[in-house]
Amino acid sequence: MEVTSAAVTSAAGRIITTCAPVHWLLGSIGSNVNQCSIAPHSPTAYRDAVQRQRCYPTITLSQHRQLGHMRRWRNPPVYRPLVERLTMEERHLIATYRFDRATIEELCTQLEPDLISPIRHPTVIPPDVQVLSVLHFIASGSFQTTVAMASGMSQPMFSTVFSRVLSALLKHVKRYIIFPEVEDLHTVKGDFYALGHIPNVIVAMDGTHVALVPPRRSEQVYRNRKSYHSMNVQMVCLADQYISQVNAMFPASVHDAYILRNSSIPDMMGQLQRHRVWLLGTLVTPTCHGY
Repeated sequence: MEVTSAAVTSAAGRIITTCAPVHWLLGSIGSNVNQCSIAPHSPTAYRDAVQRQRCYPTITLSQHRQLGHMRRWRNPPVYRPLVERLTMEERHLIATYRFDRATIEELCTQLEPDLISPIRHPTVIPPDVQVLSVLHFIASGSFQTTVAMASGMSQPMFSTVFSRVLSALLKHVKRYIIFPEVEDLHTVKGDFYALGHIPNVIVAMDGTHVALVPPRRSEQVYRNRKSYHSMNVQMVCLADQYISQVNAMFPASVHDAYILRNSSIPDMMGQLQRHRVWLLGTLVTPTCHGY
């Protein structure tokens, strides 16, 4: 296969015109075109060979594509390493990412197998950059474009990274968000009793409104009583403030009692009823029977 001023002939016999790429790499050379047996390894070597011998070197189609790819990424992006980011003061880390240094390092270590790319290329985003950029976006509530610029990537790329990191996080959810088991009831009861001297309590529950930009077709169902748009999120936690259950399926206009009735909490508490346990909640959610 040879590169001429008119076309490239592939192994399958297809003719692929190359006037635009050749002039993009080399500029206008002239009409007298010969052939030579130089196999360049970079765009610079390719250009020098043509200017020195007034010919186009013999080059395969894959080499031609590789030259264009190398020319495009001659200056690949450079990301700040994780060590440099974690040299920030502890209070700055918590303000930026909502996690301390040890938690961020542990999170990056756990998610790295799911985020690392099998392709070794300068443009591949390191796993720690992906994790920190997503944590920054969630913690700040900013726009994707702003966080992407701060992380050194484009907005479409950040959107892909965001989905990838969330998918990796969901694989580890059941390791951390766990409802108390029967064998843990004695310890959990003791923790709550030490806090408020209320016996037999194993979990505390309440709702919170998480602000968002509502969809246009159903904007009214996301407006809460404080006149802003949100999701009504039900959260259940233990005495040490570890989250044991989350329900984020309903918009702001849905009442707390309806969310509780349609969650998995009634079934979970019903299974533990013979152990005489209690769920501590507010007065607006007493409408579930059986516990």
